[in-house]
This record gives sequence, structure tokens and C-alpha cells, in this order.
Amino acid sequence: MYRISIIIAIYNEKIEWMRQSIDSILNQTFSNFEFIIINDNPQRKDNQSLASEYAKKDKRIKIIHNEQLTKSLNKGLKIAEGQYIARLDADDIALPKRFEKQVYFEGKCLFI
Repeated sequence: MYRISIIIAIYNEKIEWMRQSIDSILNQTFSNFEFIIINDNPQRKDNQSLASEYAKKDKRIKIIHNEQLTKSLNKGLKIAEGQYIARLDADDIALPKRFEKQVYFEGKCLFI
């Protein structure tokens, strides 16, 4: 089981932003995660190409196709195998130690 399931939805953001966002996850210092990419705009061929390109490079990546954002996010949660869930948007960038720090602090927290 993965420690974290990361869910991101891509819709109509600039390709450059989506790449930066996806790369920021794949370049994390903490690597025990799965990465669920929701293509929430299947009419946009760039989205499918981008998601497929990354999925071919990294076996932790799963792709979900559009069912509207809320349904897609719920589907992402259902297939997530991680102990914890992390969520970000396609124009967000995660700092390299984001998940490493979150997992570290989770271990020190008495009320989780």
C-alpha cells in the first residue's frame, strides 16, 4: 500500500503549468505515493497526451477520464490506495519536501 495518494485534476490550464505541477509531484523527496491524474477535459487532446506521456514514464500514475470534477474526484478517492490523500490543482506546485515534511509531522502528532 502506498503511504499517500495524490489526486490532481487537469482541465484547461496551460500545458506548461500542468507540466510544472506534475513534475513538482514526481520530484518529491518522499516517493511512497501513487499519483492519480484526472483528465477533466477529454475534448482537449493535449490533456490526454500529457497524462499518457507521464503515465508511461512512472508506474505510480493512474489516469481517470472525465465524469465532471466532483464525480471524478470521488472516483479518485475510491481507487486511491494510500493511507493518506493529498490534493492539488493543475496550476499548483508542491515544494520538493512537501510530503516528506507532512509524513514526518504526522508521526509527531498525537491526535491523528
